[in-house]
Amino acid sequence: MQIRGRDVLLPATIVNSLPRPIFMQGRVFGEGVHAREFPSFRHRELFQAAVSLAVKDQQDAGLDVITDGGQYYETDTNYEVAEHHHVMAQRLEGYVPYGDRMVAGEFDLPIYKPTAIAPIRWRRPVLKPIVEAVREATSAPFKLHMGIGPVTLAAITTDEYYNGDIRALALDVARAFNAELRDIERRGGVDMVQVAEPLTFFENEPWIIEALNTAFEGISMTRVVHICYGHEEGQTGQSELRAASLLPWAFDIDCDMFHLELASHDFAEAEALKGWPADKLLAVGALDGKNLNVESPERIAAWLRRVVQVVPAGQVAVASDCALASLRQIVVKKKMRALVAGAAIVRSELTGTPRPDPAAVAG
Repeated sequence: MQIRGRDVLLPATIVNSLPRPIFMQGRVFGEGVHAREFPSFRHRELFQAAVSLAVKDQQDAGLDVITDGGQYYETDTNYEVAEHHHVMAQRLEGYVPYGDRMVAGEFDLPIYKPTAIAPIRWRRPVLKPIVEAVREATSAPFKLHMGIGPVTLAAITTDEYYNGDIRALALDVARAFNAELRDIERRGGVDMVQVAEPLTFFENEPWIIEALNTAFEGISMTRVVHICYGHEEGQTGQSELRAASLLPWAFDIDCDMFHLELASHDFAEAEALKGWPADKLLAVGALDGKNLNVESPERIAAWLRRVVQVVPAGQVAVASDCALASLRQIVVKKKMRALVAGAAIVRSELTGTPRPDPAAVAG
């Protein structure tokens, strides 16, 4: 896989969010298209310090591509997923930060849908302060996670403007995402951009592909779709990849990489990856963020061997299943080191080079 013009076999990364340090509490960003970037300079400095620590943990573990660690998520509460759902909506024109209660199957928390009361438009940079915080901390390859993508944001919106026309709403949201991505790309400093879309909740409808393709149009950064299975509230019936019905139509999405959760299911879906298209990269989740136990490098290596038997190793990256923010920091550090070490085992087997010392792999 190419990372900044360099071939990296089985590069390691995470989806995004990590535990917050004890000094980082509550909201970071304000609500509304006219809100200041940060409520105060103190909030800015605390956020930048939290991101720096998250970046350091990833680099100490030996990850090839780092993230901001989702340090703006309110993981000091039970409701951190609310920020995940609102980070874009809270600064797009046409949205107000209140709406119907969000209920999906057994998922029912006091998290409220953003409400569309006017045309959804991009008016100002949204994720710029996150990029700036990462670039203050490191020049390493960086993947920016945008939270939920345009499909899910449109689906959870309380619609008080579009008269139930989900396609029109989704395309306006997608155009706003595209404007944000173009702003990010113009500023530089980001290698990959990622959206989370729980596509297993959706049927194959043309507007879904159209919205994602609109969001990614004209973007040269590596475009990643994380197919989310759920996190805080568990899987909610999404215990299978449903590759037979999901992946064929999802391949019409004009993205560069799909990320799939596999560790929580012991890589049971690995065989379904046969015939993976040559124009799509694949990131496989090999750390279960819902499991306190640390995976051994050997177990991760065994999982990866199953994948590279059906998908060319040059197309494969390794990652966490989903967020790691709900775990203790010491557990997360050990999991990330295990991920790097497991990938190194398989890399050495594929290249015929000596297996590296685990301590050296983790830096």
